[in-house]
Amino acid sequence: NEMEPDRPEDLENLLRKAINLSSHLMRNPKDLHNKRALQLIEAKIRRLVRYYKANGRLPEDFKYSLDAARLMVE
Repeated sequence: NEMEPDRPEDLENLLRKAINLSSHLMRNPKDLHNKRALQLIEAKIRRLVRYYKANGRLPEDFKYSLDAARLMVE
């Protein structure tokens, strides 16, 4: 099957994880361990975005933000 998704699967999974963790942190703002986990996930997302832009799998004007990720994933 030659159908390729518009976003790579690993990036999509990290976006979902960041969204879920962000909603958890809204309910539990003192959860410092998961606050750090969200920072690490967002760093992975930024690195993957840079990689996929260089390889042409993402458009050059793609920018990560949590609000935009919520719209893209849903």
